[in-house]
Amino acid sequence: MAKNNFQKAKGVKDWYRKDSILRNRIKNTLRNVFERYGYNPIETPMIERTDVLGYKGGGEIQKEVFSVIDQGGRKLALRFDQTVPLARFYSTNNDIRLPFKRYVIGEVFRDGPTQPEQGRYRIFTQCDIDILGVKEMTAEAELLSLAKDAFYELGLGDVEVNINNRKLLDGILDYAGIKESAKNPAIVALDKMDKIGIEGVRDELENLSRDVNGADLTKDNINRLMETIRLKGTNDYLFNELSRIIESERGKEGLKEIKQLLDYSKAMDLDFVKLNPSLARGLDYYTGTTIEVYLKNKDIVKSAILAGGRYDNMVGEFKGDGKEVPAVGMSFGLERLAMIIDNYEKDLPQTTTELYLIPLKTTDECLKIARELRSKGLNIDIELRENRKIGKSINYAESQGINYVGIIGQDEIKKGTVMIKDLRKSEQEEVKLEAIIGYVKAKINK
Repeated sequence: MAKNNFQKAKGVKDWYRKDSILRNRIKNTLRNVFERYGYNPIETPMIERTDVLGYKGGGEIQKEVFSVIDQGGRKLALRFDQTVPLARFYSTNNDIRLPFKRYVIGEVFRDGPTQPEQGRYRIFTQCDIDILGVKEMTAEAELLSLAKDAFYELGLGDVEVNINNRKLLDGILDYAGIKESAKNPAIVALDKMDKIGIEGVRDELENLSRDVNGADLTKDNINRLMETIRLKGTNDYLFNELSRIIESERGKEGLKEIKQLLDYSKAMDLDFVKLNPSLARGLDYYTGTTIEVYLKNKDIVKSAILAGGRYDNMVGEFKGDGKEVPAVGMSFGLERLAMIIDNYEKDLPQTTTELYLIPLKTTDECLKIARELRSKGLNIDIELRENRKIGKSINYAESQGINYVGIIGQDEIKKGTVMIKDLRKSEQEEVKLEAIIGYVKAKINK
């Protein structure tokens, strides 16, 4: 029979051993922080109707949607983010009272370009938090506070939070003289800043100006836009400079919201929050604040490790009753967080097993001991193959990254002990059954 040569699909990855353990640790850490701030979990299906996912999300992202047709001929698609399903969920559940705070940790799917070295895959996990029903900038302020706590508990390095506002960005585009028909394409080009750099963005805009709508985007427009988004300085300096040039009412409203959020950030001592007038999130449902978070050390990951913003129109439009439902949220990228922590922590655990029991013709007794220790909170694995040579069992434990084995023979049963061997130091010690948990936990936590 020919040997099977099955390969995984393009742009995806199997996660196991230390990678999978680390991913679970990150999920658990974020889950704890989310719940501390009063967010409750929801789970929505990975599959949505195509018309749901196509209702909002921008032309660019629609090119990356995985589409399927079920046996009934219905057009379905895999979710590309967690926000559109949230809007659909709220619009079809009339018992939800506002404010509504939720979190979700789950996979999303995009049939687009991949960058494994930057944690970008076709299947990736988003850890999202959202607040519905709060129009004030206090909602964004809470998200930034939560982000700071999450960064601390994950042990991340120094980060920088970039904020902007879609209304302010609209005001900047108005100042540059860019017409409505060219605004969304210009925003899509700006959204590529962290991938192609500022000169790459200029090239994109110049290419755009040569398209059919080129008359709506002139060289003078591009120069004024580039001049504005290149502004650098303190938050106060940038705010004052933008206040000087922004004339549209929408742009001024965006400036007012930015000022409120910067004031709240200062009150909470969030000194890593920076106004960035070039920040543009490409999805077309953003209506106000936009947020992206980067590591200051970009040698590990250049792209954003957290992103989000305000989308006040989407949920109400899904509901179809003409009422605005204020909404804001942000999403942690699990794959990129794991890359960073893996880079910082060189001795990540390869296993969750704390003690590996090896019975020496004491299988019955050993199974009972394993059950008792597990019931008291110790992670136990056990040699299940009978009459296995002790050397092979120890070699197996070593191959799995297990540091402690417990050998149980007839002598140990009589004395009510376990011979615990530290495989890293080639040391062993006889420990009373009732003292095993404290002994092993103390060893692990050294």
